[in-house]
Amino acid sequence: MIVVIDDFIVDEELLAEIAADQDFFKDAGANYFFWEGWWSSPPDTLKKRLIKYIWGDNCPIDKVFNVAGFEYWTGILSADPDNHYQDRLDVHFDKDEELFSTTSEIQSSQIGTVYYPPQEEFDGGMLEIFSEGLDKEPERIYAKSNRLVIFDAGTVPHGVSQVTRGTRRAIAINLWEFVPYSQTIGKLKKEI
Repeated sequence: MIVVIDDFIVDEELLAEIAADQDFFKDAGANYFFWEGWWSSPPDTLKKRLIKYIWGDNCPIDKVFNVAGFEYWTGILSADPDNHYQDRLDVHFDKDEELFSTTSEIQSSQIGTVYYPPQEEFDGGMLEIFSEGLDKEPERIYAKSNRLVIFDAGTVPHGVSQVTRGTRRAIAINLWEFVPYSQTIGKLKKEI
């Protein structure tokens, strides 16, 4: 399943707040966070409000999930050779990385979400989803501003093609049915 929704956020104030927030990407690639959801604690950060907007207030798909919480992180890929960000993301699938590195056991989230906030145009940086297997051509999705992509990130290999001009920004949000091991040992942070 791949769902792509353009112009997802219709709340102009929320869009403007995300676009203006200088700290939205300050932890890009460095920190992964876990939030138990609005039913356990208030959405007291902009990222948590975005998660609630997507999955609580405007649930984009007709499927019910038992959710213990949301793992989320921001990512930046850049074509700038002097920048410290990578220019692509290798093919992978999302899993509890700490559990895997400790036990080789694979546990994954129920569903993954990628949201592209307002940003300047760039070239490349296509989300490549290998729905039919790694031996087939991937489905390629451009990282367009205010686009939401939902797919089985925990079971379907995916990556991001090379950014050839500019900078690509995204926030990834995975829905977990149980609290991942990475969270129980403190590897996923609580955003404050």
